[in-house]
Amino acid sequence: MKKSSKLIQRILLSGLILLASPQALFAQPAQSDSSLSASAAIPLEHPVYAFLEKLSAFLPDYALDLHVQPLSREQARQILASAKTKNLTLSAADQALLQQYLAELTDPKIGVAAHPGAERHFLRYEEANAQIFADLFVTQEFEFRRGEESGDAGIARTRGGVKMRAALSPRLLAAVEVSNILERGVKDTAEVLTPGAGAPFVLSGKSAFREKVIAYARLRLPWFDLEIGRNELFWSLSPLTQLTLNRENQPFDLIKLDRRWRKFRFTFFHANLRAAQRKFYAAHRLEIMLRRNLLIGVGESVIYGGRGAEFEYLNPLMLYHAAEHLLGDRDNNTLTIDFTFFPFYGAKFYGEIFVDDVSFEFPLGTYWGNKLAYLGGFYWAQPFGWRSGELRLEYARLDPFVYTHDDSINVYEQDREGLGGRFGPNAERWTLHAAFQPHRDLRFVSQLSVQRKGRGDLFQPHRPEDGFSKGFLRGVTINSTFWQFEAENQLRRDIYLKLELAWERRRNAGFVKNAAVTPRRAAFVLRADF
Repeated sequence: MKKSSKLIQRILLSGLILLASPQALFAQPAQSDSSLSASAAIPLEHPVYAFLEKLSAFLPDYALDLHVQPLSREQARQILASAKTKNLTLSAADQALLQQYLAELTDPKIGVAAHPGAERHFLRYEEANAQIFADLFVTQEFEFRRGEESGDAGIARTRGGVKMRAALSPRLLAAVEVSNILERGVKDTAEVLTPGAGAPFVLSGKSAFREKVIAYARLRLPWFDLEIGRNELFWSLSPLTQLTLNRENQPFDLIKLDRRWRKFRFTFFHANLRAAQRKFYAAHRLEIMLRRNLLIGVGESVIYGGRGAEFEYLNPLMLYHAAEHLLGDRDNNTLTIDFTFFPFYGAKFYGEIFVDDVSFEFPLGTYWGNKLAYLGGFYWAQPFGWRSGELRLEYARLDPFVYTHDDSINVYEQDREGLGGRFGPNAERWTLHAAFQPHRDLRFVSQLSVQRKGRGDLFQPHRPEDGFSKGFLRGVTINSTFWQFEAENQLRRDIYLKLELAWERRRNAGFVKNAAVTPRRAAFVLRADF
């Protein structure tokens, strides 16, 4: 941020002082004991995350683990184990899911046969102090689109790959995942391989090939977990809306530090971004459980490039706002402040403010330089006593010019894709989300969203002719009503069949007054892990 208040600096400084206090450092962890071994990350597409989100409404202490993902297998296993010992009022379907995920995420000890219900593996290899698991996975998807402005389309998408995790010692873990996606029916006319030009893919006739590679090592040290390599990263209070780090981002090449105490969690990472010039992303986040039912989070991030990595941004405890000034006030520093409040058993309110730039010398709500984004929501597991159901109501707003920057290298993006909210800037959205789990193997999800989008995007910074005011949703806006339905059935262990249906009514399409389109989408997905 170019301008900020002393209040913001004090909030960050107070949080870091709390982290460094003897009470915080020497408290015995509730679930992140230093004696535990290093553990592999659970892929973000794994269905256990939806279940853990539900459990966190009953176990507020574990919300500390969910706001920065992916979780490790051990983190998830301990949440599941705690839920089992506390005898939560879960439905029969959720009790069965709890048993399945707990068995899946509990690895057998070296030399011991796998327990009943354990995860199946293509290969298991062991030596005295080393254990290796290898798995194959495949996904087949058929997608049909109608009513799009770009025309109708039918796409067949096949993804296949292998993943391996190796515990090489009690504290050292290495993991690799390699997959290739074959798409047929795409309308791309030229392949993309140049960094900064978009997500890479290669054309071969009428087919497109996209690769995904994850490769990292984790070392559990007495004071923190160290991760180096390439991995996914998701940072948000909600699985529906992400203001800071979107779930759909490409994996990052990064170095990461993470540590959970009883009432605190501190996370830091420094990542290399795929761009035409050298470009980096650094962030740190501190979460504090102030009360049994109140969690506060504060974090900073910074985008910078056109030069080598800066030591100030590699320092996990450095205030980035101050570091940016020391380095000439030329980078894109942001701040997030958020809370999660648990008003009663099985429910939570949450809110987040994302501050791109702010100056209290000018009106907070109208001055274009106060570039803010907001997220607020309410999640209720077992609403009105309906044990198999879930409800979520959410509102998000992104001001004009959020994520933009005068220097193109500092735009909040990677490969022409926004790192944060993908529906803005200059947009707002209401979302109602409902889920129903009648059986361990069957899940239904429905979502209704109403959105307004004004002119502007990541790559359009403020210009003098735009004037003093933000102009939020000024002029013609694209007004959309979006409905989505999903039904997924676990045919047998680790084999899932999914149906996806989506319908949208888009008015003033392309910012043309009274123009309307009605895109529809249907997809059938079969995925297996063995």
